[in-house]
Amino acid sequence: MAGEEEKRSERGMNPVMLAALFIVWYAFNAGYNVYNAKVKAIATPWAISCAQLAVGLLYAIPLWVVGIRKIPKISFNDLLTLLPISILNAGGHACAVIAMFEKGGGSFTHVIKASEPVVSTVLGVVLQGKIPKPFTALSLIPITYGVAYAATLGDLNPAKMQTELTTKAAMYAMGSNVSFALRSILKHDLTPEFKKRTNLETPQNEHAVATLLSTILTLPFVFYFEGQDKIMTAYNDITKVPDQQQFLINLTICGMCYYLYNDMQNVVVDALGPVPAAVGNTLKRVAIFIALYYFTSGETFPMPKIVGCAIAIGGCIVYAVCSKLKL
Repeated sequence: MAGEEEKRSERGMNPVMLAALFIVWYAFNAGYNVYNAKVKAIATPWAISCAQLAVGLLYAIPLWVVGIRKIPKISFNDLLTLLPISILNAGGHACAVIAMFEKGGGSFTHVIKASEPVVSTVLGVVLQGKIPKPFTALSLIPITYGVAYAATLGDLNPAKMQTELTTKAAMYAMGSNVSFALRSILKHDLTPEFKKRTNLETPQNEHAVATLLSTILTLPFVFYFEGQDKIMTAYNDITKVPDQQQFLINLTICGMCYYLYNDMQNVVVDALGPVPAAVGNTLKRVAIFIALYYFTSGETFPMPKIVGCAIAIGGCIVYAVCSKLKL
């Protein structure tokens, strides 16, 4: 394990490469959120969520076909093992998209999603009996306070918090947190032997398979909640989609950015290790907020939201460090 960390440190020594890695990662992340805002006028989040996943396969599958990445070897029993992870992956993504499709939901969703460490810790205690160390536990306080402060714009009276934290956007964003936290717990149970036998040794290949299965799993929900008639009616509504060709271009860019930013995140983890990647994953929200402010409409950033986000992000960084150092 120490040798692996040493190798990661060596790979991260070149500051130019490190900066380029983060720039590309953040660019794809910001691009996804900006283009997601461009396609939400159609108001069919399940269809958009499924389409975003499907677009990523246009990148993943050719890599298998030409032999750049190993083709997964998955038996029926292996599929049953991966199915719960894929269900949670699909659910987490769909919940996030539904939340972001609400008015002003782009930035608000990321405010709520900044509470991911809190959700992960609580689930770790409940499901695995993992009690956090004192300073790690204390770091959850500024995260919780910052999220509440930003969500209520500084008005922390109980009635205001109940109103803001029980909106559709807030509940689906929290649902996304829970889904992804549970997914992480299940992924940790995949043994090295399982990954080697199925050709899922690399996080990139694991992500590709999860995306493929998640796309298939999302399809029934698309037809159940929205259906072809509703989707086509919205798509053909000139007030919502004045330029269909541009809409499809935006959707393709959005889906590709979503896939590639997750792929790049795996590269960062492999190069630097989980804690620096967790810090980077926290700081990416700053890039997202800046991108949403400058490149989308309907997103506002009053000072209380900025202050609350800064407190929560600071708490997330402290959490990542304390968790790594077991403090």
